[in-house]
Amino acid sequence: MLGHRGARREAPENTLPAFERATARGAAGVELDVRLDGSGRVIVLHDRTLERVTRGADARDVETMRADELDQVALDGDARVPTLEQVLEWAVAGDHVLNVELKRDVSERRALVWRVAKLLRAQPAARDRVLLSSFDPLFVRALAWLLPEVPVCWLVHAKQRVLGAAPGFRRLGAAGVNPELSLATDERLRRWRSAAALIAVWTVNEPDTARRLARAGVDAIISDVPGAIVEALSSG
Repeated sequence: MLGHRGARREAPENTLPAFERATARGAAGVELDVRLDGSGRVIVLHDRTLERVTRGADARDVETMRADELDQVALDGDARVPTLEQVLEWAVAGDHVLNVELKRDVSERRALVWRVAKLLRAQPAARDRVLLSSFDPLFVRALAWLLPEVPVCWLVHAKQRVLGAAPGFRRLGAAGVNPELSLATDERLRRWRSAAALIAVWTVNEPDTARRLARAGVDAIISDVPGAIVEALSSG
């Protein structure tokens, strides 16, 4: 059970407070998004701009912002945009699991892949608790080549008419598939399981749905309400 961007309904998404809330609610870890800021740091943020997470107070593109500028931006509750390095340290210290999605709308695509790989190579203790993922098959292939010891999953969504079933994910070097919930039919789950795929389904917020997926043998359920889903799975 992973918190989707942490416990995002209780604290600002993709921040350390949200991650703390998710694990306090019983989640094994969190799903998060990474991209680059203007200083080339790997930061944890879903959107390319700050507009949504600051509720319109700051609409700057983070790729234009230096590290010292971004570090001064306060989100709700004075939370800050963390770096991936900080989150890796948090995961190691608390024995938490991370599903790290690399965003594909970055300007420096190669730099993002290389810098994520460099961070994980520098922190061997973190590698054991990280799963990498991306919607971009080229990212998946590159990560699998650069970090063969770290599982990489191909993210797929319902609007992908051809790629939604993640055809040929093994040829990318992927260890598995992270499908959107509507793609996680019993038939597809059986097919992926027969291929020994790691499966993490997003975004699951209904207890009955979570129970069905658990019975189907998925490896991880990603939810906006980790506490409710943990409770549902614990009660059977």
